[in-house]
This record gives sequence, structure tokens and C-alpha cells, in this order.
Amino acid sequence: MIPLDSRETYSLKKERAASEVRRHSGRVALGKSSISNLFRYVPRNDRPRRVNLGDLDRVIAVDEAERTLDVEGLATFERIADVTLRHGLMPPVTPELKHITIGGAICGIGIESTCFRHGFVHDSLLEADVLLSDGRVLSCNADNAHTDLFHALPNSYGTLGYVLRAAIRLEPVRSFVHLTTTVYPDIKAYLAAMRAATEDPDVTFVEGLIESDKRFHVMSARSVDSVPHVDDIVRQHVFHRLALEQRDVYLTVKDYLFRYDPDWFWNIPEGWPYRLFRRYAPRGLRNSGFYTRYTQCTRALAKLWPWHAQEESEPLIQDWEVPWSRGRELIELALAEVDLEGRPWAVVPIRTRRSPTLYPLRADELYLNLGCYCYVRKHQSREPYYFTKVLDRKCFDLGGIKMLYSSSFLDEEEFDRVYNGESYRGLKAKYDPRGAFPTRYEKCRAR
Repeated sequence: MIPLDSRETYSLKKERAASEVRRHSGRVALGKSSISNLFRYVPRNDRPRRVNLGDLDRVIAVDEAERTLDVEGLATFERIADVTLRHGLMPPVTPELKHITIGGAICGIGIESTCFRHGFVHDSLLEADVLLSDGRVLSCNADNAHTDLFHALPNSYGTLGYVLRAAIRLEPVRSFVHLTTTVYPDIKAYLAAMRAATEDPDVTFVEGLIESDKRFHVMSARSVDSVPHVDDIVRQHVFHRLALEQRDVYLTVKDYLFRYDPDWFWNIPEGWPYRLFRRYAPRGLRNSGFYTRYTQCTRALAKLWPWHAQEESEPLIQDWEVPWSRGRELIELALAEVDLEGRPWAVVPIRTRRSPTLYPLRADELYLNLGCYCYVRKHQSREPYYFTKVLDRKCFDLGGIKMLYSSSFLDEEEFDRVYNGESYRGLKAKYDPRGAFPTRYEKCRAR
């Protein structure tokens, strides 16, 4: 066992957080120091009391022999990776944005290019300490008296309680990653090749990017001990462009895990000022957290200008998951309806090992995740957020589900049908009887 921050220190912070919650009445929300990775199309106007959990952000211990991690809930995946990679280990599913927290990825739905083999972030969870709205902290796992809470954490988004500490499985990983990109001219061959890659025991990571209806890219990667050189995706190259242009890419394992973070996928603008920014900005500014703050600030300032005009773009920041056999239909609709103006669609194959209560995908069935992470031109003759709504509808019609880190436009009845509302209401009454946390629907619906 390698101590990093003592359990005694964690216990003191846990008690402080619980005492703070007990002192509050009315609505309560989480306060943290890292950037939020929730992308609501319209900001919420409510102002609940904030419980500051920002200091619960440390790694407690790594057990190399058992391949487990003990970590506080507000620790970011960058901090986790910096510790675990020193021991040749990593979380089985490590989201590609550095500032996502382990607690957020457990209570949200964290994905990555290892999902075909390891499921979601929550599939690696062994145990969690959960802070309830009455100040109690319950330890839950798959076998104890609070197993219902354990299985309901995924997709609960902090509406049942906040994860203060988590114990998760770790997986061995080598120092470098060799990524190979293969291009396919049609969707049928593309999906067949990607599925075959998920069945190759030598492949560690699988994902895809779609440029157009004639260029489909399968990106399979292997964890390796050495590489002929290391490509620079912080200063010299934008990762997704390098991977689409160069068949073989060689990265350190940390650069691979967070490969989309320096440009927030493909959202840092083009042009010479931004090329200079990529090349010379301090590394502390070359991350998705800076980009998110920058975007929020510039949009807020633009609205204050007297000549501010109605925005011509709107967010299309979503992830949809459908059974693999229906994935082609979702992709075809996306390509027919939406012009991403040269930015790619992202595809991840996913096979979860269990079916959590509030995110009821079928266990051991392969799903296709289609993701979009950018702004698009508004459809001038259609209602606002038309593209999100039409893809949402197709996803649900195909027997799929979508993540709720972004806005949902379902009415409450259909929301309950898709996300197991009946079970949720029972859990809400049991673990948050005074309603101090918002409901899932309140937190996720678009206004």
C-alpha cells in the first residue's frame, strides 16, 4: 500500500462536509474548485446553498498488488493519472478531459475508447462513501445494506448524494500508445471493422471519427513499451487532425488518455492568433478547462455589447447510445441533417458489464455511442435546438439512451420512461426525503 493522503485526513474533511450540510436548510448544491463539465444549453436560474467540497480532491492510496485506487470524489482524472501511471496502472475508463472528477464520472456517465472492454467509469467502482442531504455519509457497495444506492449512483447526477470517496479497480498500462487509423469509404465496412477491432485481444483502445458520408475512420491503439518517436499534440499538432492525416501516431500514455483536452476536441478556433496560442501559451492554459472559461466569458461579454445581435449558432454537445445493430441508422440521420462544417463526429463502441438502475442499458450487449461536441449554425426555419431534438428522437426511437451532462428536451413522462423514473422516485424518497437536492429531471431538463 502506498500512502498519498491519509485516511485520517480524509475522515476530518468528510466530517466537515457532513457538518456543513447539516447546518443548511433548503436546497443544497456542490461547490468545487475544478471546472464543471455539465453543458446546459440555457443556464439554470436557481441559487441553492453551496457546500464546498473542493478540498476532497486527493488520491488516498494505490494498492499495486490488488490493482485498486482509493481516492476522494473531487479528484480530477489528471491528478489520478499522475499518481497511477507512476505504477504502470490507470483507471479502466479514463475520460479524455483532464478536469472531469471521479465522483462526477461515477454519478454521470463517463466514457472513453476502452469502453468496449471495460464498460463505463462506474463499472470499475468497488465502493463509495456518499454524502446525503441530511448529513449522513453512507458507505455503499454491491453487497452491503446500501446496494440500492450503489447501483443507482450512475446517472443520478448528485441528486441522491455526493460521492466523497471512491474505491475503484485499476488496469495495467504501458508507457506509450501506438495508434493506427484506417479509413473506410462506406458505413457498412466501417462498422464491421470497428466491431472486429473490439474483438481483437491485442487492441487496448478503439474509437472512430467520421469526416463525411465517404470518410469513416477507425482508430485502434495498443499499449506498448517503446515507440520510434513521440508526436507532440500539445504544441505542434491538433490530435484529431494528426490522427486523420497520419496512419500511425505515437504518444505517451498520458498524452493519449487526454488527447482531446488541449483543444477541447476541435473547438479551439483556427487562424494565426490561435496557432500562436497553441505553440506558446503556458501549459496551464492548454486545457479544456481554460477553453470552457474562455468561451463562457466571451459569450457573456458579447451579450453586453450594444450592437449584440441574435446568435446564429447553438450548441450541439451530446452523446447518444443505441444498440450496435441500429447504429447505422443514427449515423445516417446525423450526416443527412447536420453540417458540422469540417468537424468530425465521434464514435465509441461500448459494452457495459452491468445495468445500473438509472441508466438501463442491457449488460453485455454492444452499443454504439455517437458524440458531437461543438456549436452549429441554427436551422433558420426550425425551432431552437432543432438538431439536438431530432437526434434525440431518433436515438429513443432506436431503443437507445443519451447522456444527461447536456440538456434534455423530454417531457417528464417520457423522461421517466427512458430513465427508470419509478425506481428513481423510490430512491429519492429514501435517500433525500426532504428534497434538498434537485430531482434529476429538474437538473437536466432544458428551460
